Amino acid sequence: MGDMFRLDGKKAVVIGGAGSIGGAVALGLAQQGAAVAIASRDLQKLQDKARAMEEETGSEIAAFSVDVNDEKNVIELAEQVISRFGTVDILVNAHGANTKRPAVEFEADAWDALFDLNVRGTMFSCREFGKIMVKNKSGKIINLSSVRGSRATLWGGNLGYCATKSAVDMLTRALASEWAQYNINVNAVAPSLVAKPETWATRTPEQIEKYLANIPLKRVAEPRETAGIFVFLSSPASDFITGQVIYLDGGLTAVA
Repeated sequence: MGDMFRLDGKKAVVIGGAGSIGGAVALGLAQQGAAVAIASRDLQKLQDKARAMEEETGSEIAAFSVDVNDEKNVIELAEQVISRFGTVDILVNAHGANTKRPAVEFEADAWDALFDLNVRGTMFSCREFGKIMVKNKSGKIINLSSVRGSRATLWGGNLGYCATKSAVDMLTRALASEWAQYNINVNAVAPSLVAKPETWATRTPEQIEKYLANIPLKRVAEPRETAGIFVFLSSPASDFITGQVIYLDGGLTAVA
């Protein structure tokens, strides 16, 4: 039982590794023994993070530049990771953004850009790294969703974000069904608010108070608290779990 969460010998890719959640997840995977490729648009930031993670964990960490909006760039990333690691056992899609607009003011370009990053980019990475896993007949894919894939907000501005995360949820379920025959588990983690700088910068004190009133634990998650569920879903402990959206939300979806 003690080894069921270990990832020794596994090769993982975390796209969005420069972010608060992606960085915490990459560190968690490395602490369990996985070699980890972290990828983002900010290569300099990633290289610094990779060196720090290697020193802390002793696992191999490699940094790669990627723009998930660029299909060719995602294809190149898969090739680069294979060249470095030889294979891929775990894919974490931890990238994403939220463009806030009142529904009556949502421009087509902003809508399309949000879907390109949150949905199209997730599909590209699942497709390219999924090819490797299909060939290997083994793999774990974890997509970053949100409670907003199934719950709207108490204030406006999140129409586009809610729609993209709902799409990520269904993309996850569809891939889980299609790739089950290849022993590939596909799941999603759906957090509520996570304590990042932008969490507080984009919300008024009144919005935060109203938000916390609907969370039984009466607080938001710290980035480090997101890592455990991703480690679980990457490990042998979750081998019979697929097609699930798991809420990391302090109880919000239990009562709201």
